[in-house]
Amino acid sequence: MSFVVGPLDNGGRHLNKPMQQIRQRSMFRTVVRVGAFSVVLAVTSEAQFATVGAGVLLSSRSPEPVAELHAETPPLLATRAYVTVSWTDESTKPTVITAGERSVGNIGRAFVGLGAGLLWLDVNQYRPYPILVSSTVVRLPIPRTSVVAIGSAQPFQDFKWSLVLKLGVTVWFVR
Repeated sequence: MSFVVGPLDNGGRHLNKPMQQIRQRSMFRTVVRVGAFSVVLAVTSEAQFATVGAGVLLSSRSPEPVAELHAETPPLLATRAYVTVSWTDESTKPTVITAGERSVGNIGRAFVGLGAGLLWLDVNQYRPYPILVSSTVVRLPIPRTSVVAIGSAQPFQDFKWSLVLKLGVTVWFVR
């Protein structure tokens, strides 16, 4: 079977791409496996939580509204793994962030973490890009509600950066 690279559509994607379809199927399988693993982990672990958030995405481009689903594992040596699925006005398919973050500060109602992970973008056919991440979470006096700032930089992509400022509401918590 030969693979012919055809003309590009308006988004810069090839129109006839059997390899892209194979990659998309592979990515879908990976997402399903990660989702199944997350469900198993959630049922069997303690101190799991998930949040829903809305806010603004700041980067070198103009600010965009953003909506996110976020889930974290229980801490292990002050380190948590998490997955965030994020949508903007311009995206029908989500951006996915998977990362591990170590707690570096816990001052009253504020928590700060630093870590690294992978950024999975739809426009790049969900190829992972390494990122550095930092999160600051400030719990509000309103139950289950926090203000969250998540900064990230792509060290191998000319340090492209982004900052998400959002209001998060915990929808599930197990201790």
